[in-house]
Amino acid sequence: MKKNKLVTLAIAFVAAATSLYAKPKKTVAAPYVPPKETTVDAGEQEKFFKVYYSSSKSPVIDGNFDEWKNLEGVQVRRMVYGGTFNPEDTDGTFKVWADDSYIYLFADIIDNEPQENSFPAPQGWRDDSIEFFFGTDTAYHTFYKPTDHRVRIVPQSKTDKFAYDASVNDVSISGSVKSAIVYREHGYTIEAAIPFSLMSIKKLKPKQKVRGDFQINDGDEGKERSRLVHWNSRKDNTYLDASAWGDGIVVALEEAE
Repeated sequence: MKKNKLVTLAIAFVAAATSLYAKPKKTVAAPYVPPKETTVDAGEQEKFFKVYYSSSKSPVIDGNFDEWKNLEGVQVRRMVYGGTFNPEDTDGTFKVWADDSYIYLFADIIDNEPQENSFPAPQGWRDDSIEFFFGTDTAYHTFYKPTDHRVRIVPQSKTDKFAYDASVNDVSISGSVKSAIVYREHGYTIEAAIPFSLMSIKKLKPKQKVRGDFQINDGDEGKERSRLVHWNSRKDNTYLDASAWGDGIVVALEEAE
């Protein structure tokens, strides 16, 4: 009986001592708290892109972009890699026009650090540049058909608007493509004319369905490409998989006038 009382007293003493000396741990702030990444609404993607066709009117490739003002374009805002979409870092509007001999491309690019690209066109994706994917075969297919092409325009000079390189399917063809590029503090604007003969196109007509995609390559701080942005595809696969492209339609230019 005495032993039980002694054991009980001992347990009570230990418990009391513990309550006297046990203190809650002090909360210490973490040495680094990652900043919350701000996100920007990229808006709803257009269901299709338009190719404005006219047999009698075409833009002059001279670095004056007034002819493009009334045409509706698509916003290239689908981040493939390089973080979340931020319109101050990389954003772009693309428009397409055609007559009976050329397909014309317009791109207005927002870039917080626009750079001159020193790479030849077949490697131009490694720095600031744009790409246009286009085909007239709308049947489902993955591998490129003879009518599928990717055009890359590479801006090369902030002082010479006619300094550029260009390629079709990674073959340099700058002598066959006409282009003008105008830089500004936070971006650049491009217009280009690509002959139908390089695109396996005989002629386009209103209401014709087509396929295509648009791409922005963005390099910063003199380094290689840090951001890749598409209009349609969520993956870096447009250069080999035509099924990743989106839908387009040819409309009469008069509809925009």
